[in-house]
Amino acid sequence: MGASIEDIKLLRAKTSAGMALCKEALAKSKGDMEKAVEYINSRSDVINRLHNLTGAKIGLCKLALEETEKDFEKAVALIKERGWDEPIEPDCASEVGEGIIESYVHGKEQKLVSLVEVSCKTDFVARNDDFRAFVHELALQVAAMKPKYVSKESIPSKKLDEMKEIFTKEALAEGKPEDIAEKIVEGKLKKYLEENCLLNQKWFKDDSKTIQNLLDEATSKLGEPLEVRRILIWEFGK
Repeated sequence: MGASIEDIKLLRAKTSAGMALCKEALAKSKGDMEKAVEYINSRSDVINRLHNLTGAKIGLCKLALEETEKDFEKAVALIKERGWDEPIEPDCASEVGEGIIESYVHGKEQKLVSLVEVSCKTDFVARNDDFRAFVHELALQVAAMKPKYVSKESIPSKKLDEMKEIFTKEALAEGKPEDIAEKIVEGKLKKYLEENCLLNQKWFKDDSKTIQNLLDEATSKLGEPLEVRRILIWEFGK
């Protein structure tokens, strides 16, 4: 019998490990929570998990673990008791972490290569086969569909304004009323994003899903936030 979702959530609360690792740990320990915690601690960076959960500095996390004889829960409590926990700002969290750069060289002629950089929070996930398979899938998508940007947010605001202006002029030139022209502009902008932004694109292997859907699924499966940071397409002679 597999581990219950309640046990997985409880183990995750105890260790701050990803859902996949918690499920694996419970399976290996046959549901024994203490052994599951030991299993996780033997296979992932306890210090980083403690830092990710509390925001405490690495040195203080090490000290807390030493004083609590490496008991993760007691270390968390000690950090909070002493006021060592600090909120991690979103901007900082996105700048510092783990991850990989995946490359894909297309075809026997090797005249097109794609690069994708994806970040995660822990080195455990960065080494995870599911994470690496997901990033490889993104590299295939980039080579096949050649997006120019990762997302709408990565498009320079000046470029977006220019596109909106062009679409508006085109609609008005056709004699469309302003309210109708606005809807036409929205539709054209949506299509532009679907064609040029990786996360907005439909997956070339299954057009019922977008790359954002794949990212959400991978995030849920691996149990920690993932971010597609950069993409690059390099074609021979261009």
